Amino acid sequence: MGRPFILHYDEIPDDDCINCRCCGTRVGFIRDLQATSILSWVFHNVFNVEVPEDKRYHQVEEDGRTLADTYCINCGNLLGWKVIAIVKPRMFIREGVFIIRTSQIGPNNQDEGANEQVPNDEQGGANE
Repeated sequence: MGRPFILHYDEIPDDDCINCRCCGTRVGFIRDLQATSILSWVFHNVFNVEVPEDKRYHQVEEDGRTLADTYCINCGNLLGWKVIAIVKPRMFIREGVFIIRTSQIGPNNQDEGANEQVPNDEQGGANE
């Protein structure tokens, strides 16, 4: 029996995480990102999300993919979809991956003052 590996979120730098844009909850790591496009990112692993088992939340696309809605566990925001079944797997789109909409996630939570600008001296320190 091995020791269990417990992930402590405080030890992970904010720059390595993807967050829900609505509430700032961490939902994934950049290292788990497999592919990107303008509208969505493909992850092979995410966390702090809920994928309902109910078939009402599943949809079948034209190419035969079966997708399940994926929600943020904290605020309930629809983040994207999990691929449940696929007829023709591709390089990045295969069973078990998550397709997350870029409009619903952000690279990191910047509520801690990361965007605050240092006050500037309007005079520029010129000779007075």
